[in-house]
Amino acid sequence: MALTAKSRRCYHRVMSGLERGGSLRFLTLTSSTTAPQDIQRSWRALYMRMLRRGLITGYIKVPETTQEGRLHLHVLFRGRYIAQALLSKWWREIHQSEVVDIRSFRPYRGKRRTASYMAKYMSKEGAGRYSWSWGWVWRGFCNDWKRLKSAFYKAYGGYAPHVINNLVTHWRNWLRGVWQPDWELIEVLLPLQPERRR
Repeated sequence: MALTAKSRRCYHRVMSGLERGGSLRFLTLTSSTTAPQDIQRSWRALYMRMLRRGLITGYIKVPETTQEGRLHLHVLFRGRYIAQALLSKWWREIHQSEVVDIRSFRPYRGKRRTASYMAKYMSKEGAGRYSWSWGWVWRGFCNDWKRLKSAFYKAYGGYAPHVINNLVTHWRNWLRGVWQPDWELIEVLLPLQPERRR
């Protein structure tokens, strides 16, 4: 089955967040028959409550519609332990629903499989638009990836397998905070070429 562009983008966002490390949790928030229609607004209120208490540093989430037509959210987040009873209380206060499921999350069978599973899950029928916080990776990380890829392409004249392996290793180290590119040095060593006309 071919991956859609949405699935591929989602895969890379999930993978980049997983590479950053930290304690991951998987959270499902449901809607009751008395819940407000705007689950995103309710999520925002819950997120801000968790953020103020230092319980969450970043997330990626997707809304999904049940067969009954109610929305619920699936959230993969990086953060500290939160008691299910406390989350249930907060969700009841904010969204008039108390069914919440939270689990510690460890990438089973490797990060790639986990990212693939999440990408398929987040782009399946009935799933809404996925979104993430800047804390999941960082603001502008997609442009940083393109810039790094471009620098490697210019340095090596293409994307041979060893170049791609080297590029991915540097990217992973950047995500983990082990390495930071020196763009000034890179631009001196590899002056930006004028864009080719199509």
